[in-house]
Amino acid sequence: MSSNIHTATWNKFSFLFFKKVMSFLLIHLSRQFFIPPSIRPFLLKRCGVKFNNSKTVFIGTDVLFDNMKKTSTYIGNNVVITTGVKIINHYPLLTSSGVTEYEIGDVVIEDNVFIGMNSLIVKPVTIGENAVIGAGSVITKDVPDNAIVAGNPAKVISYVKSK
Repeated sequence: MSSNIHTATWNKFSFLFFKKVMSFLLIHLSRQFFIPPSIRPFLLKRCGVKFNNSKTVFIGTDVLFDNMKKTSTYIGNNVVITTGVKIINHYPLLTSSGVTEYEIGDVVIEDNVFIGMNSLIVKPVTIGENAVIGAGSVITKDVPDNAIVAGNPAKVISYVKSK
C-alpha cells in the first residue's frame, strides 16, 4: 500500500477522536452565514487549513474543507473562494469489495486565484497562480498558471491576459 492511500476505519473514543470532533465543529461553524468572512480563516487554521496570509483571502459562506488525516489545504495570497465551494483532499478507490481505500493528498491553491460559486475540488491537485475556476466546475486535475477553466470535468477554456 503506497503512502498516499488511506484505509477507512471507525473512530474510537480517544483524545484524537475529541480533537477530530472539535475540528469538525469549527469547520462547520466557519460555513455559516452569520460568521464574518474575516473570522473564517481564523477558524479554519485550527482545522489544518494553511494560509500564506489569511488577511488577503476571502472565503464565502458554505465553503467546505474536507481534509483527511495527514493532508492539508494550502491557500496563497489574494485568493477568493466564493459561496458553496467544496474542497476535498481525498478520492475513493473502487475495488471489488466497494470503497475501502482513498487516494489522499494536499490541495494547493496558489496566489491570485478566483474559485467560482459551487465548484468542487476533489483529489490532490494544485491550482496555479492567477487561475480562474468557473462556477460549478469540477476540478480533478492540476490547473496551470493563468488558466481559465470551467465544466465537469473542468477543462482549460482560455488564459488570463497579461497587462
